[in-house]
Amino acid sequence: MTITTAQIRRKSDRAQRRSGISGTTSFLFVQVARYHRKRAGELLGDLGLHLGQEMILEALWTRGALSQSELAEHAGVRRATMTVALRPLEKAGLVERTCDPDDRRIMRVVATEKSLVLRPKVYAAWEKLNREMISNLDIDERRVFERALRKVRNTMRHQLA
Repeated sequence: MTITTAQIRRKSDRAQRRSGISGTTSFLFVQVARYHRKRAGELLGDLGLHLGQEMILEALWTRGALSQSELAEHAGVRRATMTVALRPLEKAGLVERTCDPDDRRIMRVVATEKSLVLRPKVYAAWEKLNREMISNLDIDERRVFERALRKVRNTMRHQLA
């Protein structure tokens, strides 16, 4: 049997894909993260939110009033980025910013009553996203997947510390 040049090229292309970026776990992780982000954006968009705003609201819902600096640290962004991110939430009436009574230089951010109405809807959207994401995994695979994700997260957090 004679092997054609095209067959050799296809085998070489497959080998390169396996040995290049696209054959790595990191590449697969990035693909999953993109799909997850896109779907989360769709679900949150149905609620009038942009991706990332739910994380800000969640921090305020669970931790109460926070300074902008604390909120930025919690979200893993710079303070200037948080200032910009808060503007549409404040305009929509979902958060309020006030000066700290003890230190006027500090801005405190609090979730409004209006945002609290949105809370169960945001939680439902995330629950739906979670169900969709793991729908093809059985219970044992889900446990292994979650355990592996926690390990990866902790490893990456340690690398960045």
